Amino acid sequence: MRVKLEWLSELVDLSNLSLKEIIDTISLNCIEIESVEALCEATNLVTGKVIEKESHPDSDHLSVCMVDVGSETLQIVCGAPNVAKDQTVIVALVGAVLPGDFKIKKSKIRGIESSGMICSLQELGFEKKYVQEKYQEGIYYFTEDTPIGVNALSALKIDDVVIELGLTPNRSDLLSMIGVANDVSAAFKRPLKELTYTLKKSDVNETVDVEIKTKDCTTYYAVVAKDVVIKDSPQWLASRLIAFGVRPINNVVDITNYIMALFGQPLHAFDYKKLGNKILVRNALKGEVLKTLDLEDRVLEESDVLITDGKKAVALGGVMGGLDSSISNTTKDIVIEAAVFNPASIRKTSTRLNLRSEASIRFEKGVDVNRTLKALDYTCYLLETLADAKISKEYKVAGITEIVDLPISITLDYINKYLGLDLTIKEVVNIFKALDFKTTLESSNELTVYVPNRRSDVTIKADLVEEIGRLYGYDKLPNTLPISNLTSTLSSKQKNIRKIKDVLVGLGLNEVINYSLISKEMNQMFTLNNKNNTSELSLIMPLSEEHKYLRLNLLAGLIENVKYNFARDQKDLALFELGKTYYEKDDKTFEDTYLAITISNSFFSNAWQKTNVQADFYLLKGILEHLLSKFDLSFNLIPLEKSSNELHPKRSASIVVNEKKIGYMGALHPEFSLKNDLNNVYVLEINLEDFIEVKKAIAVYKPVTKIPSMERDIAVVVCKDISAGDLIKSIKQEAKDLISSIDIFDVYEINETEKSIAIKMLFTSFETLTDDIINKKISRILKKLNEEYSATLRS
Repeated sequence: MRVKLEWLSELVDLSNLSLKEIIDTISLNCIEIESVEALCEATNLVTGKVIEKESHPDSDHLSVCMVDVGSETLQIVCGAPNVAKDQTVIVALVGAVLPGDFKIKKSKIRGIESSGMICSLQELGFEKKYVQEKYQEGIYYFTEDTPIGVNALSALKIDDVVIELGLTPNRSDLLSMIGVANDVSAAFKRPLKELTYTLKKSDVNETVDVEIKTKDCTTYYAVVAKDVVIKDSPQWLASRLIAFGVRPINNVVDITNYIMALFGQPLHAFDYKKLGNKILVRNALKGEVLKTLDLEDRVLEESDVLITDGKKAVALGGVMGGLDSSISNTTKDIVIEAAVFNPASIRKTSTRLNLRSEASIRFEKGVDVNRTLKALDYTCYLLETLADAKISKEYKVAGITEIVDLPISITLDYINKYLGLDLTIKEVVNIFKALDFKTTLESSNELTVYVPNRRSDVTIKADLVEEIGRLYGYDKLPNTLPISNLTSTLSSKQKNIRKIKDVLVGLGLNEVINYSLISKEMNQMFTLNNKNNTSELSLIMPLSEEHKYLRLNLLAGLIENVKYNFARDQKDLALFELGKTYYEKDDKTFEDTYLAITISNSFFSNAWQKTNVQADFYLLKGILEHLLSKFDLSFNLIPLEKSSNELHPKRSASIVVNEKKIGYMGALHPEFSLKNDLNNVYVLEINLEDFIEVKKAIAVYKPVTKIPSMERDIAVVVCKDISAGDLIKSIKQEAKDLISSIDIFDVYEINETEKSIAIKMLFTSFETLTDDIINKKISRILKKLNEEYSATLRS
């Protein structure tokens, strides 16, 4: 919310207060201030009148102007196409400094001396979007009677400061100048200045019938204004809109925007002749189409609020008007709408259609019904004053017109206990009085506070305590240490998570943290870890479709990190993420902790030693082995149960720990890599739930044998479908009492159906090992392999 200080001073007494006092008090007692800036930082600007204009003798687009600046007449060369004789303009005198440290000097332009500069609003630092269309391609000129030779910034009403407030989502009351004035009044204990105006008596009897047929519209006012003269707004109004962040257009549109900024009440104006004398507010029909002011055909849903003339749609309630009922420069009679809609409905519509505006933001956060009629009255006053309008005698209204104050009972003991203060009941009542909250004393220790509807953020006792605390002054609260006999320690899960991160960082990997909210497309990638009969969770009101769904995996986000780095020529990566995934099953929600790793291209290199370790399947396997060894765990790799569009069909495997599949690893599929401009990328994702909370057992000493170990190698021929892991598992079952380690050192294909696997076994015992013992054990191993896998010893 942008607050123009001069405008605020018109609503609350800020006399004898410095800018620093105002900023400090608002920051401490009201809301955070994001920035404070001058509306215009240009210097040495005056108003001047163009008394002569001639074409430049050596240019077809420059003009030589004689400009009266009060104290003297200056010759200025100007390139603006809209400069003309008798215009009152903004003149930057010699020595002036414009935004961007642009200094004005006396100079010659194509042989003609120029002593100053006739300025456009853009040259004063205003963005083009805030400049009226007729001034966007040229200089600015005053349309009102303006003295010559005075400070141009004062004449423009922009010699002022704008304070930008960093609003929190719950403070919808601060989305209006009156709301800000209320809070500033309470903080300074200064009186508010009432708006003083008188509506003219009118003999206009024309009205518009209003009917509501939807629960998503709380209130709807409509009033007819006849004989409206559409013209430019006065400078005081235009300058306030620019400060607020809205471009002035014409007096009628500007008045509706001004009321929105002043009261927080969005308005809409219809052309009365196009609209007719009937307004029906209803929900849209599914598939109904409305052409909006931006010339787009909007396909509507049943949840959208639609303003109709009883038959056809004329506006999308709370979001945007329709083209067929819009006002134009030839419009004479208008209908002003002042309505209150269901915040959830407006947010859903504006988000879906990507039509968020200052008006929709206010409807989404909630508009005060009790202020709507006041806003409409003041609108009519401004239309009478600035547009020569004749207002209908009667306003038509449907829905509720007032919401009573919310009573909340609270005790003095409760307040002092939570704030650590010793306030009196009188001090508390005075704070609520400053906030314009009515109170009733129930006893010497208890009172009932009546919270007005404009403060939708105050609903419980704790909210009242917060209000007292901020207006009393957080800086005045006593410093106390919390009393607690709790001793904190990390849980087993927290310790294990830290251990995993430390191990991976120690290996040279970098941790990333991605959003838990992703797109549907990303959730449909890397689905091998998805559990059966589960579904994804989505937000009802997402900020965008890209962040609508809670993630089912971590790898989709990690691949986005890889793509981001590859696009910037950073292709040697080693990344990991440890985080939650989310899913729904049987109407219950679940969270699982996962670890995802990706490596690509060079993992480690050393030019001096001429070492370059490239990312591959076995490097990733080694990282996993090292990590799981810290938890006294080992794993087997088995073929993937089903194919994946993201994983290489021949370089991927499922990871099994303690007979349970916990994840998968492998290279990216060539087609997936090509589509995403990636190469040589390997990924891994495992579920940590089964061992993340396990406490590591105390290590027990095992004596070391003094008997020398013996090695034996065998090579067996098996069917190509048999995995080496299955053979190792069977060998361990048969000879676990003697074999301390097993390694595969050679695999090659014999023919289309068979392959040879060479296995090295290390025999260890506390008793002397003989060839006879070893040979008998090997015979039993070969027999078991033959029975289970039809394996034969290779000759």
